[in-house]
This record gives sequence, C-alpha cells and structure tokens, in this order.
Amino acid sequence: HIEDSTTKVVKFFFSLPLKIGKGKIERKFIMGSTSTITINTNLSSLICQKYLRDATTGMNSAMEKLSTGFKINSGKDDAAGYSVVEGMQAKINGYDVIETNASMGLDMLTTQEGVLDILNEYLQRIRDLTMQAANGTYGSASLNAIKIEVVQRMEEINRLCKITDFNDMYLLDGSRTEDINLQVGLYSDKNCVITMDAFLFESCEVSSLMGFYSKAEEGGMIDMTTKDAEDEENGYIYRARVLDAKNQPTYDANGIVYTGKYYNNALAAALAEIGAITDGNPSTIASGEDTLSIEEMCTAIYRNDQSAREFITNIDAAIDNVSLRVTEIGAYMNRLESAIESTDVQRESLTQSISTLKDTDVAKESSNYIKFQILQQSAASLLATANQQP
Repeated sequence: HIEDSTTKVVKFFFSLPLKIGKGKIERKFIMGSTSTITINTNLSSLICQKYLRDATTGMNSAMEKLSTGFKINSGKDDAAGYSVVEGMQAKINGYDVIETNASMGLDMLTTQEGVLDILNEYLQRIRDLTMQAANGTYGSASLNAIKIEVVQRMEEINRLCKITDFNDMYLLDGSRTEDINLQVGLYSDKNCVITMDAFLFESCEVSSLMGFYSKAEEGGMIDMTTKDAEDEENGYIYRARVLDAKNQPTYDANGIVYTGKYYNNALAAALAEIGAITDGNPSTIASGEDTLSIEEMCTAIYRNDQSAREFITNIDAAIDNVSLRVTEIGAYMNRLESAIESTDVQRESLTQSISTLKDTDVAKESSNYIKFQILQQSAASLLATANQQP
C-alpha cells in the first residue's frame, strides 16, 4: 500500500494473477476508497436513530393493533380499507335500527291482537245471549236480564277501545286514520317499507262494529227507511207501538195503538217505539247524536224476539270485522318476523366482511411486536455505541 502524503488518501494495490496459456501476466487494479473523519456529523449515530425510530413506530403500531383488536384504526393504516369499513359499519348500524323498528311493530301488533281476542270473546257471548233472546220463550224480565249483561259487555268493549294504546298511539278508538309505515330497509324506496293498512286501526267501539245508525249512512247497518202504508211485498210490515208514561203499550177500542209508519225491520220499529229515532225517510236519531247509545240500542234489541233475531246479523258482521283484523295482523306479524330474519342474515354477512378487513391477526401482530421490540433494543444498544464515535 502507498500513502499519498499530499492527499492523505490511502491507495491499495491488488496483484491478481491471470492465466493466459502457459504464462502468467500480472495486472494491477487500483481500488480507491475515500473515508473521511468528521466530528459534527455522526453518520453511524444518525443511521441508528433512524432504525430505532422505525422499530419504535412498528412496535407502537403493533401494540395499538393488539390493544384495539383492529388492524385499521385510522385512515393512515389503510385509506381505502377505512372507507369501505366505515360504509359497511353504517349499514350494520342501520340493520340494528331496522330490527328495532320491526320488533316495535311486532310488539304493537301483539298488543292489538291481544285486545281483539278479548273483543271476540265478548262478541261471542253477546251473540249467544242474543240467540237466547230470539227464541221467543223469554218474558220481559228475562229479556231485561239479558239486556243488562249485554250492555255491560258492550260498555267494556268501548272502554278497552279507548285505553288500548302503544307508545302514545291509540289503536282501536278510530283516532288513527292513516296507514302505518314501518321502516325495515336501509334506504328510502318503497321496497324498504312495510305499510300496515289503516283498516286495522279503525274504531272497534260497538257503535262502529254493529252499525248503530242508519243504513243510508256509510257503515250503518240499520234500515231506518219508512213507508206510510204496509208494503208486505217489500217487507215494510213492522210497526211501532205507542207507549204510555210507564213505557207500556196503549190501547183503544181496536186494540194496541200503533204509529202511522211501517218499517222494513223489527229493530227499526223497536227503536221508533222507544223514541230513539224520529219519523222520517229515513228516520233520524232523536237525540241528534251521530250514533245511538248502547242503552237505546239494547232496549230496542231485547224488546222482543224479532228485534233480537235481526240483531244477530249485526253481531256476525262485528265478529267478521274483528276476525279479519286478527287475520291481517297475523299476516303482518309473519312479514315482520321474516324481515327480522333477513336482517340478521345480512348483518352477519357484513360483520364477517368487516372482520376480514378490519380485525387484527393477533398471531401476526404478536410476532411483529416481538420483532420490533428486539430491533428497538438492538438499535438502542448500537446507538449508544455509535454516539461514542467521532
């Protein structure tokens, strides 16, 4: 080796033998290596610092992933993955709300169905009593006893309709006149909504169920039309008796005194007889109210076997109305249960996808943590050594 005293550069000469034929040729290669010695800049220390910082960052990242259980904790971990995961998470949260909505709908329908079952039991009992009254073997005292029980049952039906509510919404008093929409999907289109018919929430009070008003009015079930003369061919053969102050029939030389009107059904004649309706065509409710009262109606119904017999038709219509509601409620309940099941399936699939994208591989991150921990310790040791060098 030769040391150049001027440039302070050490030059190394290597003598490499090359075989050419039988002879040997010696060539000289000059390898120049420049090595400076500095005080202000310790390159070795800087290199150790860089790798120490990298090891610390890697170890902290592994610690974060192990402690949270997620490999994506912020956008810097995986920008695209973060966006996808957040979108999926929003849908999962939406499915949670969907299940709550459907469950509340089920609870509401269950509440309504329970009360309707009670109403059906009451209507069945009223029908049985009315069939007894229609037999013609009961005197006025027995008919009055039947009337008393029927009045109480009808009053209870009305009371139940007025108090049955769910989340401050009354279900059977007729105050709800619009459909109820249940949000069971993630979006705003109609396929994400189950609409429950307003028919379910129409009034179930006896005046509505049994049509305690003129047939000429919508929903009415009593034919209150009159004729001035008997019309047997068309059924206008029923007459109302004129009652005295004690509510008993009056008589003259020809027998029982009747009013001058003829009715198509015994129920309307009985209502006219007790003064619940006034003469007209059709007759109108004497009290001026929209419907007849339960007391007025039952007094007329259980006045004789004919009026009781005719009222069985009204009771059957009421039973059919309630039964139809229960049937529709059952159908809606099946739909809602199906919606909940499908929501569970979709939420499970999305959750699995999020797990694949976001959840930490604990075995992998544990290895990374140990690796970076070892690198951090070795880099720290080497940094201490490098800092002692000029």
